[in-house]
Amino acid sequence: MKISTHVLTPVVALLAAATLAACGGGGGKAAPSATPGGVNTSAPLYSALPQSVKDKASVQVGSDIAYAPMEYYDTDGKTVIGFDKELGDLLGTKLGVPVVFNNSTFDGLITQLESHRFDLAISSMSDTKERQKQVDFVDYYLSGSIMYVKAGNPNALNSVNDLCGKTISLQRGTTQEEYVTSTLSPQCEKDGKGKISTMAFDRESEAMLQVEQGRAVAGIQEYPVAVYNTQQSKGKFQIVGQQVIAGPLGIAVSKDNGQLRDAVQKALQAAIDDGSYQKVIDKYQTPQSAVKQATVNAG
Repeated sequence: MKISTHVLTPVVALLAAATLAACGGGGGKAAPSATPGGVNTSAPLYSALPQSVKDKASVQVGSDIAYAPMEYYDTDGKTVIGFDKELGDLLGTKLGVPVVFNNSTFDGLITQLESHRFDLAISSMSDTKERQKQVDFVDYYLSGSIMYVKAGNPNALNSVNDLCGKTISLQRGTTQEEYVTSTLSPQCEKDGKGKISTMAFDRESEAMLQVEQGRAVAGIQEYPVAVYNTQQSKGKFQIVGQQVIAGPLGIAVSKDNGQLRDAVQKALQAAIDDGSYQKVIDKYQTPQSAVKQATVNAG
């Protein structure tokens, strides 16, 4: 969940952001399905696209491609992978045009939507009321915070409420630190269960080391990032409990591009209805993040 900038850094070091990717796509004749370089005019929602998208034969997406597992570069430093990229490809099959990801800074994405440099922004962006003043969102994913513990769950923790009176480790400056210090720990004290002691670090890897070595009983990270990091840890950690402070991530669209917004919403709903969206959710092992309806501005 990105509020303004990347607030969490995955354990596995990501490659530095590359320069803005060249615009892809091309005119081509109708093909059996949309491909990275082709257009399928017989796709179910091709006719719903605005003429500007049809003319350039692609949907150009802005994304800050440095946030595993949502959007990041493969080991070659060029190929974009991750949940958001696979979702974009899936939407492309419904729309009939390639959905092309371009690397950009997160803080500049909305400005570049408003200037029509990009058609969409797909970058784990939280749908908030403040952002809705500038852009519209097609909500596609629920992302909150979740607890991780040392493998085997030696302290038998079941939910964040079990952290009262205990010591946990967090990355400094994250929404998770704010939640613990401003909401969860005060509630623990109010309930007479003791405040939560926090160990804060500049890097998530440092915070996770405290859990591994037993100096902290648990940590809290953004849900998809926590799933990814526990997978990469090769059995050192596990996820426990349910998401907290969860909210929708949205595909951002310019306010004056309602036709594209509606086409994307229909494409997402079609993917939900035919089960292809769920397959991507299952691949990334984030069942708590699945949405049942493709809503607009539900944040």
